[in-house]
Amino acid sequence: MNDYAKEELQAVKYYIGDVRDMPQDGFWNDPKAYNLLNALFFEGIETETARIREGKFLNPEILADVSRLAYVLQNLFHAFRKSEREYLTYRVERYSDFLMMNRKKETISFTSTSCGGFLNAYRDRKGIALLRIRIPENTYCIVMQEIFEQYAKPEEEEILLPPWTAFQTEMLALSEQERNISDSDNQPPKLSCQLTLSGWKKHALSEIEIPDSGNLAGIRVITALTNGKIPEKQDILHYCAWKKAFTAKFF
Repeated sequence: MNDYAKEELQAVKYYIGDVRDMPQDGFWNDPKAYNLLNALFFEGIETETARIREGKFLNPEILADVSRLAYVLQNLFHAFRKSEREYLTYRVERYSDFLMMNRKKETISFTSTSCGGFLNAYRDRKGIALLRIRIPENTYCIVMQEIFEQYAKPEEEEILLPPWTAFQTEMLALSEQERNISDSDNQPPKLSCQLTLSGWKKHALSEIEIPDSGNLAGIRVITALTNGKIPEKQDILHYCAWKKAFTAKFF
């Protein structure tokens, strides 16, 4: 843990929902902030819509201060280190998110995986895919139990992957045991597969100009979705252009 800056550790704790020592405000005290942080890396608003339909809270306060958000994400990215050995991890993924990932052959957002198998806590999704993930040596990741003396969720045995990690996919037959894993609608998994990671994937997006006030359009989009309403088309376009440009700055 000695080579991690305190700002990096704070960002990791915030991401995983360990907010016990965070400032008591609407941003830092959100234990589920990752729901919106991850949605920022997806194109369109399908991911935001899916999460809200599942009853998840997307905190608009996260978008209120762009500099604060950039500070957290920058330190979170800085916390990734190359793995010193190979790991096999597991993830219960939202099927719609998997389809987008698999089309690009890379992780799109921060991706939590577990060394402890398919966790029941992550079956709260409508439509799921079971992912086995092979993490080779020298792959950028965060092994939670190696950086925290007192890890808030030791039962999850979490290894976090960064966005834009390339992979190859091998489709697998669902075992009888896996067919008994159900989603939030008590439906079995739609598929099972193994992802073999092959390193961080470079993009050429960092020079995109960030549109002004796109974060505020995002607040309006999220507020409308939360209230069961259809967001204004112009707000959707503005928010989506903003989040694409904003997240590109971290390449």
